[in-house]
Amino acid sequence: MIQRVCSGSLDGIDGFEVVVEVDAGRGLPSFQLVGLPSTAVRESRERVLSALRNCALAWPKGRVVVNLAPADVEKKGPSVDLAIAVGVCGVNERAEPGARGEAVLLGELSLDGALRPVRGLLAIVTAAAAAGRGLFVVPRGQAWEAALVPDVTVLAADSLADVVRWRAGRGDLERVAPRLPLPADREPPAALLAFLARAPARARRLAVLAAAGRHDLLLVGPPGSGKTQLSRVVGSLQPALGRAEALEVARIHGAAGLPSAQGLDLRRPFRAPHHTATRAGLLGGGASLRPGEITLAHRGILFLDELSEFSPGVLDALREPLEEGRVAVARGAGTRFWPADFQLLAATNPCRCGWHGSRRRECRCTERLRAAHRGRLSGPLLDRIDLFAELEEPEGPLHGAVPDDPRRLWERALAEAAAAHALLAGRSRARPASLVEARGLMEAPAAALLEAAGASLGLTVRSLVRCAGVARTLAALGGRTRANRDDVVEALSWRREQLAALD
Repeated sequence: MIQRVCSGSLDGIDGFEVVVEVDAGRGLPSFQLVGLPSTAVRESRERVLSALRNCALAWPKGRVVVNLAPADVEKKGPSVDLAIAVGVCGVNERAEPGARGEAVLLGELSLDGALRPVRGLLAIVTAAAAAGRGLFVVPRGQAWEAALVPDVTVLAADSLADVVRWRAGRGDLERVAPRLPLPADREPPAALLAFLARAPARARRLAVLAAAGRHDLLLVGPPGSGKTQLSRVVGSLQPALGRAEALEVARIHGAAGLPSAQGLDLRRPFRAPHHTATRAGLLGGGASLRPGEITLAHRGILFLDELSEFSPGVLDALREPLEEGRVAVARGAGTRFWPADFQLLAATNPCRCGWHGSRRRECRCTERLRAAHRGRLSGPLLDRIDLFAELEEPEGPLHGAVPDDPRRLWERALAEAAAAHALLAGRSRARPASLVEARGLMEAPAAALLEAAGASLGLTVRSLVRCAGVARTLAALGGRTRANRDDVVEALSWRREQLAALD
């Protein structure tokens, strides 16, 4: 009789259910695998054969056909190994497995029958649970990950033999309880504390402002001015992820094969790709359909150091994701829409040699070279950045006595960012959706000032909306729900349309 076993596979960052159908009949001994299997899936034949033999389980005689449904979607990865082996082992049985036959079986097989972890387990379990599946058998080392999905029963298994006995009703598997989320570590490194204590008050204000409203930020300054350190301070001041957000981030990172923290991590991602990153590396896609850095930074921070050294074409590809919070990846038969709600923090030198405006070294660049350096950042990209700041080199020695208590400054900055975030009703961003909404968030004189400034400075509607969002965060930092004229003035002071600080 035909055996049907539920399993799953991965498509990019999304899982989907796979039904493994096994049939054995007369004919020369053979094993055929159909249903658009990838190379890794086709190789499961050898893993299944060895696992069955080493677990002393019978292989059916004659011709064996395994179909992976749906047949028109490519199956990638070894997540269906366990389901194939269980189906092949039970194809000659006459008894139905009962309710246990509805379980979703996931796991890669080693040659001795032991179960190994699979990439994207959380995404597969999430998709199967949304389709109505409630019972899952997974490798023991990943059982905690599957148990993150609410309202499902997760059983941990060590080997193929254990699963076969359990499915036949001759044994039990351990049920895994959900783990509590990992505590969000808010203790910053000592280097960040020291930097925060020596940083100017305006730089500390900027860090709290960017963290509270998750505003996109561009920092300009010579080497050693603290651009990277200030960006990491912004990352450390971010509020913890909610459980639903953390589950979404864990699903994405698991599908990308990133190391897990053995629990639900509430810290926001901080991704810092090298400036040689390609378009596919940043946006995602490629032959293997992997998520890019902007999707891996979803709900967190994408830090682009040496921004002007990135390829202009790669940077311009960020324009739509910055605006929409998602990226469209067109591959194969259709287009995938992947989440990309990230906060952009970027840093760049003021010129090619890096020393324009420095008090320590003389700039060797000509005005033509400086203009070419500025021209690598397009106007439409800069129009989507909320905050611009020029950092100067620190005065005095880098080491020695700290001028202020770093712990007190850190706790104050953390409290200010948290209070403003709470006043913003916990919204992921302070940015209004439209100019009409922006006017409603400001007092009438403030709205009039913003529109007048926009007309005189030539600001686009997008720039006006982003300025209003910054003003809204400034109002929240002051304990107010509506922005006033002072908030608008300060918001405009952080706006540098053509990066005048680089001139």
